[in-house]
Amino acid sequence: MIRVSDDWIIEVEPLCYTLKKDLRKTVKAKDGKTMVPAYKTIGYFSSPDKALNRLGEEIIRDKLSKPLRGLGEVAEAIREARDEWHELVQLVTEGKA
Repeated sequence: MIRVSDDWIIEVEPLCYTLKKDLRKTVKAKDGKTMVPAYKTIGYFSSPDKALNRLGEEIIRDKLSKPLRGLGEVAEAIREARDEWHELVQLVTEGKA
């Protein structure tokens, strides 16, 4: 598993890379006894690059889902989302995530 940030992980599986959002809660495991972290699966990807690119789209989508007043605020939200994504990718590629 690659922890990209407090909110995002990429599960490394034999046939794909799965981008997941950390829901910051725990749920009962299939055994009914153990508590495990809850994640929302965003998608399955053939490479870590594709999973990280999708993460960028999700960060933008999250920013744009908040009420914005005009085109200037939309542009600023996209700029902020891209900056956040670039920082996350840099942390992952440097092995600091």
